[in-house]
Amino acid sequence: MAPDNRAEEAFPQQPALIRELEARFHHLTELLYDTRVLPQRLEEEVLPHLTAEVTFKDPWQVAVGRDRYAVGMKGFHAMFDFRFEFHQVCVSLDAQGAGGRALVDGVMHLWQSSRVFTYPLRTILRYDFTLASPGGTTGPLLQVTAHEEMWSLGDMIEALPLLGRIYAGAFRPAFARGFLVASRLASGWRSTSSGS
Repeated sequence: MAPDNRAEEAFPQQPALIRELEARFHHLTELLYDTRVLPQRLEEEVLPHLTAEVTFKDPWQVAVGRDRYAVGMKGFHAMFDFRFEFHQVCVSLDAQGAGGRALVDGVMHLWQSSRVFTYPLRTILRYDFTLASPGGTTGPLLQVTAHEEMWSLGDMIEALPLLGRIYAGAFRPAFARGFLVASRLASGWRSTSSGS
């Protein structure tokens, strides 16, 4: 199947725009996932890029609205000490070039206040966004409509000091064996029932 080049034909500067948006999402993520960033800077550089009805979602919660997002953002920065290690940032635009999705892949490093224990958490961030071109500004106005943090509960458990060893050394291997046994049984059952 040939790639859909309609967006590139309608917006010949698309590769430059994508590079610019990737840099902007890299910067936005640096602000959000580095607790050395002061709350005032978060308000000035993050909140203007959020729609009034922005949604935030992670494996533990869902919040809707810029006000709730702001409270969670400031609280997260006050409760934890963390940094984000980037692996890649990728932006794709919709066919009209009016919005799209950014994916950020990396590791969120959480520390206890004592800095004795580091907690690395592989994280994928998804930002859905719209673009507008208001008069008098340079570049498109970026508006984030949704922000999702995706990370594995298994990775979170595995990073815990004692429980992590039990999980990685006993539970995961036992579960894998059980899953393979169940898979063989299901495959055998399906092949005998479809042959009848």
